[in-house]
Amino acid sequence: MGRFRLFRLFFVVALIVSSGIMNGVHAGEVLYLASSEAKTVVTYEVNDVTGELTQKFSIDLPGKLGPLAFSPDMSLIYAAQTGLEGDKAGVSTLKRAADGSLTIVATSNITARSPYICVDKTGKFLLAAHYGPGEVTVYRITDGVCTDELLDRKKTAKTAHCIEVDPSGRFVFVPHTQPNKMYQFILDLQTGKLTPNDPPFVDGPDTDHSYHGPRHYAHHPTLNFGYTANETGGGITRWKFDPEKGTLTRMETIYTIPPDFKGASAGADMRVTPDGRFAYMSNRDASPNETKKDTLAGVSLDPETGAMKLIGHFPAAHMPRSFCISLSGRFVYSAGQNTAQLYAHRMHAPTGKLEHFATYKTGGVPIWVMCGPISQ
Repeated sequence: MGRFRLFRLFFVVALIVSSGIMNGVHAGEVLYLASSEAKTVVTYEVNDVTGELTQKFSIDLPGKLGPLAFSPDMSLIYAAQTGLEGDKAGVSTLKRAADGSLTIVATSNITARSPYICVDKTGKFLLAAHYGPGEVTVYRITDGVCTDELLDRKKTAKTAHCIEVDPSGRFVFVPHTQPNKMYQFILDLQTGKLTPNDPPFVDGPDTDHSYHGPRHYAHHPTLNFGYTANETGGGITRWKFDPEKGTLTRMETIYTIPPDFKGASAGADMRVTPDGRFAYMSNRDASPNETKKDTLAGVSLDPETGAMKLIGHFPAAHMPRSFCISLSGRFVYSAGQNTAQLYAHRMHAPTGKLEHFATYKTGGVPIWVMCGPISQ
């Protein structure tokens, strides 16, 4: 093929692609931000080139917002809340339109406030961790709607902070901060019942270091490893996952606080990039100093062993709790718990380093952020 023909072919392809982008027919993504006090979920469109956010929609919910979770096909969002009628806790089922806007389908009650919810791989069960009571619960999902049918309720220990399933959907992990333990369960995919695994829990990092207290859990997308953000001080632990037994073995922990940091700090959320190359963790500055040094810590993950190597610390809004990685893996958005701000970062693909390029006022204290696809 001649140089001119090759150039013309390239030009035509580029024109088709750009036309698709201009007409909004390509697959894009949106960011959902839940605000506790404002009782809203706000939808932002993500610019797939720059990462900039544009507010598109907002929906009012009946209670104070907590965590959000997608259905397996991402057609629905489940929103945990408190302060419903009778001062009860509950979960609303929200249907997603092609443009990312939301409508409320139903709201059901659950036993107590939940700092974290997830949906199993079949889409039949909603699982919730309950921090105060120290327990986990399972609710039936019927035709996509989370009902108030309680299928199981298991006592664990105080400070059950997160609940997640492994890639097979058969095993469930529940980090607990104060007892410094990871509880492990087997999920019956027919009944929704949870059975304690053997052993029923494993210990977190030694408490004589400032990086214990598992808080949030994320599974590697391709390797048999999981990672926890540890609340006390700040640190990430790598766990070896046995896919047959569904159990975890603690492997290594690294400290995620900047070396020049002085004062009190607490780890919060953690996420692994879609390609499994990097993980990030939010470090909250809890010191009384006027100048805050809240950060997102980044680590690289070995493609074969999953081993961690610290790559840097990047600025975040004060008291960063929830954050998310875009579906493209190119942008990171972190919400400030005490500032009603959302920081936007671009990720440098070769190194995983983050560049803070924008700060957005959220109009309410952000409690949860996550990204989802749109088709127009």
